[in-house]
Amino acid sequence: MKLRLVTAAALCAFLAIPAGVTAGRSAQAGDSPAHTTEAEEVDRFLRALRTIRGQYVEPLTDRELVDIAIRAMAGRDRYSAYLDDGEYRQLQASNDGAFAGLGIRYDAHGTRVRIVETVPDSPAEAAGLRSGDVILAVDQQPVGGAELATVKQMLSGPEGAAVSLTVLRDGSPDPFEVSVVRGKLRIPSVRLAAVGTVGYIRIARFDRQTHTGVSAAIRSLRDRIGPGIGGFVIDLRDNPGGLVQASVRVADSFLEKGTILTARGPGRGADKTYTATPGDETDGLPLVVLVNKRSASAAEILTGALKDHRRATVIGTTTFGKGIIQSVIPFDSGALKLTTARYYTPSGQSIHQTGIQPDETIADPAGDDGASASPSSGIPNAANDQAFARALSLLRSR
Repeated sequence: MKLRLVTAAALCAFLAIPAGVTAGRSAQAGDSPAHTTEAEEVDRFLRALRTIRGQYVEPLTDRELVDIAIRAMAGRDRYSAYLDDGEYRQLQASNDGAFAGLGIRYDAHGTRVRIVETVPDSPAEAAGLRSGDVILAVDQQPVGGAELATVKQMLSGPEGAAVSLTVLRDGSPDPFEVSVVRGKLRIPSVRLAAVGTVGYIRIARFDRQTHTGVSAAIRSLRDRIGPGIGGFVIDLRDNPGGLVQASVRVADSFLEKGTILTARGPGRGADKTYTATPGDETDGLPLVVLVNKRSASAAEILTGALKDHRRATVIGTTTFGKGIIQSVIPFDSGALKLTTARYYTPSGQSIHQTGIQPDETIADPAGDDGASASPSSGIPNAANDQAFARALSLLRSR
């Protein structure tokens, strides 16, 4: 009886339907039986749970089976998931701008994975890793030809745990092993540089520190360049997104009025319209936004708001096309990360699976090999980055 109540409560919480209420949908061809009640479906679920628990070749506990069921229900799309307690804590830390990791940035170099930066004062720097080192294997598993997402999974792990890297370095004839202990990293999501009379602001992701970082960058660059400042380049290339609220606040920094984002969803509180408040922190200085096919989610929210309001010229390639919003809902010892709404740009456009078309299309200097278009430190090289060169030209001409 206790299992029945717990399971029913879990299903009701997920479905958001009071116990005993019918599902309320019309019968479709192939439905069997039609017009079933929630209680009947819970009974069917319990029969399956007991059958699998009793007859599956390997022993499974009720907890394991219910976890499997919840993960299956939560995983309705590639962005939704059931997070266990460790994954939930990791997500919260990431949203705060803190990460457990090695402190390296890497890209695909042909079929190899090459380190392009080691973060100062990071475990990677302490272990002697350098920019230019090639990672051949992670814990003796070769990475040659692997997708960067796969490499990221191999390198990820809990704080305090060690990982062994097989490394090949220019000038060294043979590979060697490096053991790195993952540590807590705080990597700013915003970087800035003055390029003559133009301010360059690179936003790597949207976390709880991003709006503060952008505001500080605007003030710093205006003070550094002086009254002759010609405008700002906002580099969102390779930005995978992050917190919706952070993106909305950054958009508000550049807008005096108007809609930033409209969200629509079936749940309570999912329908929202975010509107800009008076006060453009740049006092209307010209903006150019740089994007590529890896600019996604919250990066597209900012891009769409500035483009639709004609506040910025967008240069680069069509963005990723993630026009849906996930809510993180605490659940038992973890959380449900669930797609709960679609969002629309100020013009009413849904960009999901289509992306945002730039005002000027200029190919990514990285091509299609997975390498990053924009550096995590310093500034792009206008000599081989046509999009950045075009942005500078536009702002200098104004």
